[in-house]
Amino acid sequence: MKHWRPEPLPSPVVDQELSHLTGIERAAEVLRFMVSRLEYALSPMGALREFAKMNIRLCISIAIPVMMVAPLVTMAITQCKAWVALLTETFSSFVLFPLSVVLSILLVCGLIYIGRSLLEMRMRTQRRDPYGY
Repeated sequence: MKHWRPEPLPSPVVDQELSHLTGIERAAEVLRFMVSRLEYALSPMGALREFAKMNIRLCISIAIPVMMVAPLVTMAITQCKAWVALLTETFSSFVLFPLSVVLSILLVCGLIYIGRSLLEMRMRTQRRDPYGY
């Protein structure tokens, strides 16, 4: 509340030299008068002006640190993303190589087992006499 100090607004008046101004200056003066009159109609005690000033100060005090820190944070996140991708690729290689070796060993063992089973079946069929002698 120490920053909230509204002051009453003066009543808006038209510049006395309005008729002697150029066209652009006259248009600017009329716009200034209309905005001043609207502001005075909405808040003659100056609360609206003080509210706008306080919010602009707050926005600036937040925006400046954000604008200075945001690029650094973005750069850090980008680097972190690159590091994670590199680590993922490396560890996947470490995991996939032993896994492929184990899979190859299991396939060879399976083929040997199937081959032995076929040989045993063939040996049993050769021992039997099909005519019963």
